Amino acid sequence: VSTFLKIYLVLLLIAVLLLFIIGNHPFSERINICNYIYLDLFFKYLTHIGDGLFALIIVVFLFVLRLDLGMHAVTSFSISALITQFIKRICFSDTVRPSVVFSDLIEQGKWHIVEGVDLHELFSFPSGHTTSIFSICILFVFIKPTKSWAVISLLIALLVGFSRIYLSQHFLLDVIVGSVVGTLITVCVIYLLDPVFSKWNKYSIINRFATSG
Repeated sequence: VSTFLKIYLVLLLIAVLLLFIIGNHPFSERINICNYIYLDLFFKYLTHIGDGLFALIIVVFLFVLRLDLGMHAVTSFSISALITQFIKRICFSDTVRPSVVFSDLIEQGKWHIVEGVDLHELFSFPSGHTTSIFSICILFVFIKPTKSWAVISLLIALLVGFSRIYLSQHFLLDVIVGSVVGTLITVCVIYLLDPVFSKWNKYSIINRFATSG
């Protein structure tokens, strides 16, 4: 996890600098210009691994694999999602998405829209998909703590976060804050609750079937 966090903090600093140097909305404009058919297809499907359904599948899989990992997953995902949704729907419920900010350009046909992607209008800040994928990827690194896996997991998280900007669903600031929430909550759960959850690491549905057989 430390390798993931070290690289993430460097990239987070770079993202914040880009936010101040380029600007939140101008950054989306620059990204929108750089569109390609193969990137449309890639990000259109990749972005789905940051949604709640994928997180639910991970939770079920980990509970089957090992009870302590399942508890880590459901706790991390639930808390981070609740915080993100509270910020999104209570604190900043009137924050609009790129589809509203750039509506004039969209109507004029001067804004690239990926075919098959339904553009949302409200609850832009922060990005729930980004929160979810960072939480998932950090948990994967906790399960398989190698430097190579840390780099791969971070790359996946970054690509999913970037897909939200590429697909005109979120702004850079939304993605930055979403990544911070997902990262911070999951790390806290791992370090604070692992001593408790680790006591159940020998329990799993797989072990129960193996023992009964």
